[in-house]
Amino acid sequence: MKKRKFLPVIFTILIILAIFSFHTIQNLKHLTSSPSDKWARELYIDKTPYKKIVSLEMNEEDIWILTAKKDRFTKTTLKRDKAEIKETEDIIIPNAALNKLVKYQIIEPYIFWTENYELYASKKGNDNTYEEKSLILDKVKDFQALSLGNNIFLAVANEEGLRYFMADDEVVHQIGEVYDFEEPVYVSAAVDDAGILHTAAIRKISPMEKEIIYLNFSNGEWTFIARKVENVQISTESIGNLEIGLDNDYAYIFYENSVWNKDGQTAKTFYAAVPLNEAHDIEMSFKPLKPLGREKQPDVYVSEVRCPDKKQDELSAVFIENYDDKAGSGFRILNAYFRDGMFSEQLYSTNTLDFVKGINLIKHGEDEALVFLKAAGEFKYDVFFTETGEEYASIMNKPTKQDYFIAIANCVSPFINGIIIAFIKAFTFIPAILWLVFVEIFEIKKFTWNPKLNYSIAIGLFLIIKLITANSYYTGLSYYMIPSFMQPAFIKYLIMISISAISYIMAKAWKKSVEDIHVIPEFLLFMAYDLYITVFLYGPYIT
Repeated sequence: MKKRKFLPVIFTILIILAIFSFHTIQNLKHLTSSPSDKWARELYIDKTPYKKIVSLEMNEEDIWILTAKKDRFTKTTLKRDKAEIKETEDIIIPNAALNKLVKYQIIEPYIFWTENYELYASKKGNDNTYEEKSLILDKVKDFQALSLGNNIFLAVANEEGLRYFMADDEVVHQIGEVYDFEEPVYVSAAVDDAGILHTAAIRKISPMEKEIIYLNFSNGEWTFIARKVENVQISTESIGNLEIGLDNDYAYIFYENSVWNKDGQTAKTFYAAVPLNEAHDIEMSFKPLKPLGREKQPDVYVSEVRCPDKKQDELSAVFIENYDDKAGSGFRILNAYFRDGMFSEQLYSTNTLDFVKGINLIKHGEDEALVFLKAAGEFKYDVFFTETGEEYASIMNKPTKQDYFIAIANCVSPFINGIIIAFIKAFTFIPAILWLVFVEIFEIKKFTWNPKLNYSIAIGLFLIIKLITANSYYTGLSYYMIPSFMQPAFIKYLIMISISAISYIMAKAWKKSVEDIHVIPEFLLFMAYDLYITVFLYGPYIT
């Protein structure tokens, strides 16, 4: 008899644990899911106080991520394809004023950075410490470092124009002449198989016009390729970014317009594809870059296009897009492919819908790696990393200890909120309760002498109301969040009936364990189980 009294309690606990476990498993699937077949989920790397592009390098074995701090750089070394941090090293450069930091980049053994408008370099010595900073050039608006063989080239834009520097094992020195292009704002470069440095630059030539040029640089000589003057669409817009990428047939040039208004920042990106095998002085034609499927939408946020700095058989680029549909709203990183001068294919690189900035992409062989920043509060940013490759994906698809904690924690809120929601939904079934109260008050003998019939009628009323109000019963559910096997209407009604059957059994179990339980408390137990199981099961999907 004592065991029978505890059975309802044990079964209640088992029901709660079963639902809790189900949601934990679903949460784990979501946490470990990949954004696409190519990219796996992201890995947390570090924290930075700066909303600056994180530097990224990769070779056959390792990946290096350089993050700027207030008084130092931190270099994180990862084992390629292993999702494992191999080493973390703090780099303190004598006399570096990182509170003035604008941009930074690492290509071993050098670190390059700008403090306000001054470009500096520091070289790692034989003792693995970095030398005191050395000034390369002042009045610098932008630069890009890229490696070619054993040498490092720097494309630099300062107020006088464009120039290249080369860094070898000994010194950083200018090569060739300055290309006359006054007050450039951004410069970008990519190298082809022949060692030619394809260079793009942009500047404002009037309040309502901007100029983009495309040049080649080889053996210390500049070759003009194309020029385009673009009209400013809004007087308050500014140039937000410039990028160049190469495939076998085209050079792709991207530039970004940014506007700050009462709604925040908006960004639009335009691109032109310039054939590589045509004569010089080509007409560049820029058109809006929009995610596939959103070409007709007027206001599409596209920002921070990044391309590998080496020529590709097929150009792969990444950019940030705004995102708003039934799955949520925010920002996502899109991986775009270009063929024959056109945007031809896309897939997602991240699952996050948070505010993201400072993205960077690198490619080595067939593998690609991506870093980006997410707002972390207190004016800080979290650095995240992801890469392509089956080995990395197989590791990241497995839940970690932290994933289990997050999955379990995300199950707690629906259980707490479910108590309130179930109480509110109980008012829908007042007619069934009133039936039992009516029978008791007026002592209708046909039913008071036959409590089973009375109880059955109350349950029948409950089920009729439940079926009639099926749509409103699940009001507020975000069906896109519900597992696919639970979405068909047949399954929904099957679950509904199964919950009622379990609730009926549990109410009977309590009646057997508690002597002389009245029909009204028995029905209230049935209703409570039905409501709470339903709300607990669907709680995480209520919006």
